[in-house]
Amino acid sequence: MLDVRRAARVAALILAALLATPAGAAEPADRYWPPIVDPATNQYTPGRWVWADLVTSDVAAAAEFYGKVFGWTYETYGGEDDRDTYTLVLANGLPIGGMVFDQRALKGNVPSARWITLVSVPDVEAAAAAVEANGGKVVVAPKSLGERGETAVFQDPEGVPFGAVRSKHGDPADYAGDVNEWVWLDLWTRDVERATRFYSAVAGYRVVPLEQGGPRSGAHLVSGDYARAGVMRLNDERATPVWLPYVRVADAQAVARKALAAGGKVLREPVAIGRAVVAVIADPTGAPVGVAQFDTEDRP
Repeated sequence: MLDVRRAARVAALILAALLATPAGAAEPADRYWPPIVDPATNQYTPGRWVWADLVTSDVAAAAEFYGKVFGWTYETYGGEDDRDTYTLVLANGLPIGGMVFDQRALKGNVPSARWITLVSVPDVEAAAAAVEANGGKVVVAPKSLGERGETAVFQDPEGVPFGAVRSKHGDPADYAGDVNEWVWLDLWTRDVERATRFYSAVAGYRVVPLEQGGPRSGAHLVSGDYARAGVMRLNDERATPVWLPYVRVADAQAVARKALAAGGKVLREPVAIGRAVVAVIADPTGAPVGVAQFDTEDRP
């Protein structure tokens, strides 16, 4: 897997700084946070990972890269200063995430941007309490972020950052992601049992161990009769625990070539795993993202 210990810590600290409100400042730091769904659904799918924010030192470079690779389009909210804007990411015309600027995502001239994913929960305060009760850390306490809703940022017991949200207008429709949308999420961890206990306590998952001897070793986190994420065992002592989001693509090989042509990197060449072809790429600002090509319409 990826050696991202320092970068993951940097990402958590950056997002905490962005969400924090200094004394006397407007709430929350004068940044506009658009809704997760538009139009409103007023329906919720607890346990589903419904959003992802890229924290980066260069929003323009990242946006250009993802536009070329996945065809994403954007809407920018805020003033002329990039430090105060929020860039909404749309795939196939639907909002799927956002991008925010922070120079600390460039540390020692090494890009260390990261995607921070958010899980839908019925009660963000209760999720925060469960995080602390089960060995995690509350990085940003639950707070209302405009049209987004109530949000918090946590670290799990291995220090991996993630967020929780109770969307103001509901969650997206519950379906497997279309091409160029988020389709899957893997937590790579040294301790599958501890990680599954933690996330079950925080988001109410049912844990389904993967078949022994299969192409992957670990478990699935299940809610609403659907697998929402994988918890995969890290076997490389040099690697560091991390959440890795995946975008669904029609052709993983073609996407890898596009990533290189657009100024990114291919961290893992496309390889067949079960019924999928997967790869890991990184944008020019350092954020890794998985890509997954499926032969069927089934969920991972």
